[in-house]
Amino acid sequence: MKPQTRGFFVRMFSGAVIDQALLSAGSLAVGLLLIRHASELQYGYFVLVTSMLMLMASLQSSFIGPAMIHRMTTLDREGRGRLTGAIYREQRRWSHLMVLVAGVGTVLLWGSGVLDRQTGPLVLVTICTAAAALRREFFRMVLLAYRRSAEVLRADTAYVVLLVGGVLATSLMPSPAMATTVLLGLAALVGGTLLKRLLRSREAWDMTGDHGILRRIAPVGAWAVTGAVIHWSYSHGYNYLVAGTLDVAAIAAIAATRLLLMPINLLSTGIGALMLPLASGWLHTLGPAAVLRRLSLFASGVAAGALVYLAVLWLTRDWIFATVLNKQFEHADTLLVLWSGVFVLMVMRDQLIYLLVARQRFRILAALSAVSAVLSLLVSYAGMQRFGVIGAPLGLLVGEALSLTGIVLLSLRELGRPAPVQICAAQ
Repeated sequence: MKPQTRGFFVRMFSGAVIDQALLSAGSLAVGLLLIRHASELQYGYFVLVTSMLMLMASLQSSFIGPAMIHRMTTLDREGRGRLTGAIYREQRRWSHLMVLVAGVGTVLLWGSGVLDRQTGPLVLVTICTAAAALRREFFRMVLLAYRRSAEVLRADTAYVVLLVGGVLATSLMPSPAMATTVLLGLAALVGGTLLKRLLRSREAWDMTGDHGILRRIAPVGAWAVTGAVIHWSYSHGYNYLVAGTLDVAAIAAIAATRLLLMPINLLSTGIGALMLPLASGWLHTLGPAAVLRRLSLFASGVAAGALVYLAVLWLTRDWIFATVLNKQFEHADTLLVLWSGVFVLMVMRDQLIYLLVARQRFRILAALSAVSAVLSLLVSYAGMQRFGVIGAPLGLLVGEALSLTGIVLLSLRELGRPAPVQICAAQ
């Protein structure tokens, strides 16, 4: 690797890691303030809101991201601009339609008594916040595909400052879940606008051409979305299972202990934002065996860092629960141990998956995610019936173990298989 190439590589990853550190710190601050000042019921509602926002963001990035990146590798600057503009035009159209349909449906449910005076307005606010969040995530995804992590960092700094500054007030309001959801929407609107301006100042893009682009990427995107939905069902959807099996307030103990492990996502998510473009490039120039070796090194490094953090967290857990969270939860130690296992497996899986994604093996990934999700939710449900709150992360631990094992075996099998036909090649 040439010195100038190595320097670019280091700068790119440093920017992505710093950006993810900033976002993780912001999310951690928001969660800690709500845990300290809000009731367990209000914090449970907020966790349900953020879980749904994560699903929407995952659907968008899974449908658009892989296909967009594959096409960008074959296009010149002008072609990339046409692609970006066309996808944004159609993304905006579908986002507006989503707000309209979901808003009308919510009003009907509220009027029929399915939603009450507290949950009805909260769902309406969540719909509007989701639209703003999807807009912001789209421009983040495009800028990272261009490997412009510095621009993303600038916009995300403004987003986090606004979010953390605002939650100091919203966490003390009578309905902190509602107020903080509104704040999330406003911060996403500001952050998305800054990202859009930064993208337009660096890259020219045209919104008038390439009609029907989303229909053409659907053959690839649909399978990626299927896998994302299935994975979300056990990585975040368990919150809804907890609410239905136990109650909304029970989410607080599970989510609070999970929140303490959020810094583990720092390296994993920061690196992961750039891994697909890099893995695609390595695959083209070096082949699948080299890609798997490099991804394995990344996975091992992230897992080692996670274990160091977990050791420190375990030694200081009593002080953290008493002083930082200002809460005492039943089975807190057991929850912390189970979440630790989940996160170590998860960060390894998050790095190793990119060989299969780069080779567009979405059907088999969807099938693996489906089996892992079903097993995870079954174990979680049975565990909650038998053990209470600790049953939820127990199911996730089983699901993550199966998912990681499957990805390793599929990646090894990939070394001897031919590359798939590029469905999304430029036409």
